[in-house]
Amino acid sequence: MKTDKNRNINLKKNLDEKKKLIESLKKLIVLDNKMSEKYLEFKTIQESWFKIGPVPRTNDGIIWNNFQHHVKNFYDYLHLNRKFKEIDIEYNLREKESLIKQASELTKIEDKQKAYKYFERLNKKWKYEIGPIKKENDKDLDKKFSEIGEHIHSNKKEFDKNKDSILKDNLKKKEGLLIEMEKLISHKSNTTKEWQKKIKEFEDIKRILETTGPIPSNKKNEFWKKYKEKIKNYYFLKNLFYKNLKKLYKENICKQEELITKAKNLKENSDLEKSKKEIINLQKNWKNINPVPYKINEKNWQQFKTLCNYFFNKMDEDKLNKIKETQKNLESQIKFLKKITVKNSDLNTDDLFKQWADLGLKSREIELKFEETILEIFKSNGLNIEDSKIKLFETKIQTMDDNEKNKKIIILNKEQELLKKEMSTLENNLSFFNEKSKENKLLNKVYSDIEKNKKRIDRINLQKKILKT
Repeated sequence: MKTDKNRNINLKKNLDEKKKLIESLKKLIVLDNKMSEKYLEFKTIQESWFKIGPVPRTNDGIIWNNFQHHVKNFYDYLHLNRKFKEIDIEYNLREKESLIKQASELTKIEDKQKAYKYFERLNKKWKYEIGPIKKENDKDLDKKFSEIGEHIHSNKKEFDKNKDSILKDNLKKKEGLLIEMEKLISHKSNTTKEWQKKIKEFEDIKRILETTGPIPSNKKNEFWKKYKEKIKNYYFLKNLFYKNLKKLYKENICKQEELITKAKNLKENSDLEKSKKEIINLQKNWKNINPVPYKINEKNWQQFKTLCNYFFNKMDEDKLNKIKETQKNLESQIKFLKKITVKNSDLNTDDLFKQWADLGLKSREIELKFEETILEIFKSNGLNIEDSKIKLFETKIQTMDDNEKNKKIIILNKEQELLKKEMSTLENNLSFFNEKSKENKLLNKVYSDIEKNKKRIDRINLQKKILKT
């Protein structure tokens, strides 16, 4: 009873609101406004009318006829102005064409009952809400709209006739789509690319399921409960992935920023050779940082790349400067070598090394020529080749600092290891020769190589001993 009372109040309220709109419509003609403003106000009144709910039945016909009468009066008034008549006709034409397009789309919907209900709303708008159009267009558009309506009504009748079997088929289709959903949800996706693919596929299944027609009433609750569970589970997994991804993004961004800071610090390092190794390691570490949001990654990468390029450009510049300096010093170095001859055996080799060191950067080739010249001087003073090499080595290390000596020891250790492996292979090869092979040239060569390696190993041991003293 209370509901009926409230309903009566609402009906009366709706009636009062519609009466006010009619009064506004009547005054519209006499208002001293621009035609464009009147036209917009008229459209607002029309829209407001159809948004208001029902009125008491006894007043329904009267209030509707009254409204239509004043709408007609406004149109008559409007059509006195040719410009606005054309504007209104064009507007109404576009509205009707839009309704035909919407109605045409309804014929493609699988849910025939839903299509029918929606078409009824479009039909009401066609009849009561849209104003007149040109006569040459009116007949053609009415025919198109009516034909679509007949098709939709025919589908509705067919649905009603086979309702039970259609509802069962729809249920079967929807249950099949639920199984597809479950498979998709169960499939693990570990990357954004995999999740983007999953999201697209899931939304496609969801759209097909929701547009598949109605199902039996006694199965609705059970089915939609299962459907909601699947949706809930899907969104939970999706949100969890992107939540963790956000956390991973944050960690990776911090890692990139740390590498950028390290690269900046390397700019202050004067040891380019050491910095080269470090910058290469930083580049390797950068490649392993993934994933990072695209825009942030691009920004950080450009910054990191600029720092790396700065360093490598500096390396290239340093190399070029050394080459230029080496070329510049070459002439004075060649002159110096010409002065040093075996005939000048009374020359002090320590002084020669000091003078040679003062001649700046040198190429490997010119350095070897200098060492060969010094060896010849040592030999001319009565030293054999081995003693000359030891003497040369002792003289060279006098110009070395501790760091250079340690590096030289490392190089010698590596050379020694290779010689030992080679010795082991040569000694193993001896087992392939028998007593008859004593005069074999190949066997003699193996013995000769073993002897050479032993001497080289002994020399390395001596050089290491000298370096450590």
